[in-house]
Amino acid sequence: MNRFLTCTSVIALCAVSAASMAYAGDAKPAAAAATASLPDTLNGEIQRAKDLRQKGQFAEASKALRQLMLVASNDPRVAGEYGKVLAQQGYAKDAVAVLSKAVQLSGSDWTLYSALGVAYDQLDEHENARKSYDHALALKPGELSVVNNYAVSRMLTGDYDGAVQMLSQLHSSDPKVVANLSKAEELKAVRTQKAAAVQAQVKAPASTTVATKTDPNVVMQKVPSDPHAGPVRSAKGAPRALENKAPMKPVLAAEATKLDVNPKSIVMQKVPSDPLAGPVKTAASTPKANHPVEVAKATPKTKTPPPPSLRTASD
Repeated sequence: MNRFLTCTSVIALCAVSAASMAYAGDAKPAAAAATASLPDTLNGEIQRAKDLRQKGQFAEASKALRQLMLVASNDPRVAGEYGKVLAQQGYAKDAVAVLSKAVQLSGSDWTLYSALGVAYDQLDEHENARKSYDHALALKPGELSVVNNYAVSRMLTGDYDGAVQMLSQLHSSDPKVVANLSKAEELKAVRTQKAAAVQAQVKAPASTTVATKTDPNVVMQKVPSDPHAGPVRSAKGAPRALENKAPMKPVLAAEATKLDVNPKSIVMQKVPSDPLAGPVKTAASTPKANHPVEVAKATPKTKTPPPPSLRTASD
């Protein structure tokens, strides 16, 4: 690896010297020529990094690919492998940036679009993920790995029916595909059961209990009878007509003297004055009571206790 880096560094320096002598418009052709002139060991380093990634040794693969990105960042294989490692490490945002560059460099590699869809799913950008999977399947129709990733993306959006349909069409015994199909079917069944329970609850009428005579568990209480109340009339009987009684005549003030009423309790209304009626004769003054009320002797002033509602515990 050190020998490879030494060789690539020398070639890179030569490329820089050549680029400095060329015009600004020839910068890209010069960079492409420098990349094409790398030794054959580049292929070996890319393959070694790929093997490390497939074995799950993401840290070692990422370290090797970072070194390769310093000298061959315009190689779509290097950028693609580095983007895939970043996605598998969970660095979704960086993975999208690197994989997008790799797609621009090589738009015919379906694996780049599939990895880009995985990175978009990690960012919850499922619409962009769907476009990436569709592009990958357009380049590689029916590819198992792409369909599997696409089905997982469908499950993330709650489309369990679509996930089950996609995985069922594969007819594959791959452990990942079988596990994902089982999970999608389980989630679909749970949602169906919840929907059925909600629908049954909406359609079910309110539970009511009606007492009937034939129900042995219902005990009716006997209505108590009143001997003085007379016969009970049913509600079906015709209504009784009201008796036409003559209205009561008002009792005149003159007739009030014939009643056994205390005269002092009668209050006479004052007769309104009429200037054309002449002078009004006043009634004789009422005699004083035989036993005048004696004036109570003055008693010493005492403190009146408060009413019970205002008393406190100190009282």
